[in-house]
Amino acid sequence: MRVGATRGITVQDLQGKKIVLFGAGRSGEIFLESHRELQVLAFADNDPKKQGQALRGIPVIAPADIASTGCDSIVITTVYPPAEILDQLAALGLADIPLVVPRKAELKGAQDHPFSHPLTKRIARELVVAINELTGTNGVDVYLDYGTLLGAFREKDFIAWDDDIDMSVKEDHLGALVELVQRDKDWLPQHAGVAWSVQIVTAAEHTLAVLVSFDNAPGQQRVLPLELAITNRTQRDGQSIMSGKMLEFFCPAHFFDGYETVELFGNVFKTPVDAPGYLEFIYGNWREPRENMPLSEYQGIREVCVDQVEEIKYADI
Repeated sequence: MRVGATRGITVQDLQGKKIVLFGAGRSGEIFLESHRELQVLAFADNDPKKQGQALRGIPVIAPADIASTGCDSIVITTVYPPAEILDQLAALGLADIPLVVPRKAELKGAQDHPFSHPLTKRIARELVVAINELTGTNGVDVYLDYGTLLGAFREKDFIAWDDDIDMSVKEDHLGALVELVQRDKDWLPQHAGVAWSVQIVTAAEHTLAVLVSFDNAPGQQRVLPLELAITNRTQRDGQSIMSGKMLEFFCPAHFFDGYETVELFGNVFKTPVDAPGYLEFIYGNWREPRENMPLSEYQGIREVCVDQVEEIKYADI
């Protein structure tokens, strides 16, 4: 049973309410930044190392101290399963406080659906095809992943309400990928009034991802901003793991022992082995469209703390 449905309110109902955000991680920080108009009294977090600290000037408290804040609502800004948090809050005598589970986009800072915008969607299609051709002709295995993989199998397109493009690369191909995108930018689709950025994201000298994004050039209003991430997949303890700025995604390693293919936009893309099984591991019943599925209902996901993420912007076309 979904917590958000049982506790009855949404983010839009929080105006004028006194709020505690449960989860003092990167997703909580993004939610706070995206909803500055809300009256946030505190973050609550189970991590003793965070308690007594402050995040964006907001105190971080233990869940046991939520009652003392006098809050009207609690917003779940962590990826821990809401049912577990509901049990914890009930044990603390807080079961009657309205609870909100935000949409995934609200924890990522995305407000618009770029694939509902015709030109943005057209450029996005050109971009994934360009990357697929660039990597394929140079022997670099790049996979469709997460929502983009789901769209390829279920919609034969991007998912209308998705907010980014997900791809991944295994660690043994990562160096070659970085060399390719650094070599030149001629492979990027060219459109008047559109500016490009390519970034390498690292943490503690470990490369996390290659990010390719586009937005309006100064003075232009032609597209909605969109980001494509090719995230590094490492293998550890029988798992294939992608580490991001705010989350770590994992699955059984056998899904990435090789690859299969799917046709999308007139091109053949690499996918995990047994992609339907992989999608079932991540989403459960992936064949049934579910807009606004909260991150907390994904399988194979955990919150991580990457304190220092160095972003190197080496091209802005």
